[in-house]
Amino acid sequence: MDIKQARTHILVVDDEPEIHTVLGKLLTKEGYEVESAYSADEAFQSVTHNKPDLIILDIMMPKVSGIEVCNRLKSDPSTKDILILIVSARDAQADRIEGLKHGADDYVSKPFHLRSLVRKIEHMLSKKKVSDFEKEIT
Repeated sequence: MDIKQARTHILVVDDEPEIHTVLGKLLTKEGYEVESAYSADEAFQSVTHNKPDLIILDIMMPKVSGIEVCNRLKSDPSTKDILILIVSARDAQADRIEGLKHGADDYVSKPFHLRSLVRKIEHMLSKKKVSDFEKEIT
């Protein structure tokens, strides 16, 4: 079964409405179910009600940073397996390392190429599917 046929659920967490518009249209067209959260609080509520397969997460958000969101989700046994892709305007090597250190599965800098982002998402989901299958049979 194709990953997209399973209606993979992606949560976009960013305080910029334009990001939600662009990613929402693109990912929906690609066959994904897309949900939006504009703050850390909305993200936590969303994850509680409808656990996503993957979260696209901005670092620079008001009140609670994406790094803190990532840290909290990865330290909670019920959400630690959610894939997290940080998408941020912060593109220094130190920022990437910080994001990965706090549990992000990958990191992409803004601005990004839309097709490349879709391919990265597909790759992350494919790796997780294989990993989950391997855990299941062992």
